[in-house]
Amino acid sequence: MILTMNNAWNLMDEFFNQQPRRDTRNMKVDNDVLTMEFDVPGLSKKDIKVNVEDTVLSIEGDNEKRTFNKRYNIQEDWDVAKTSANVKDGVLTIAIPKVEEKKTKVIEVSIK
Repeated sequence: MILTMNNAWNLMDEFFNQQPRRDTRNMKVDNDVLTMEFDVPGLSKKDIKVNVEDTVLSIEGDNEKRTFNKRYNIQEDWDVAKTSANVKDGVLTIAIPKVEEKKTKVIEVSIK
């Protein structure tokens, strides 16, 4: 088995935090929305804090059994002011829409 740096970090995260890690593998863009999902078993809404400062997304989770901290730099194409988050069935979902003027617009051109 080839151990890449990403795999090594994932193994370290699982070892120290005792929870599986969901990172860039669970980031997707659909309908001009960046969606990120993280496994947060045993954590409720009150145990999780999501903040955006400038272009840095911070996710913190803390209860008597586990603690985690994650930080992501978000590109300027995403409207971080409209970030939303939801926790359901042990999964934290964060959604960040694309900045309006950065969205692709299709204009039909009539041929004369």
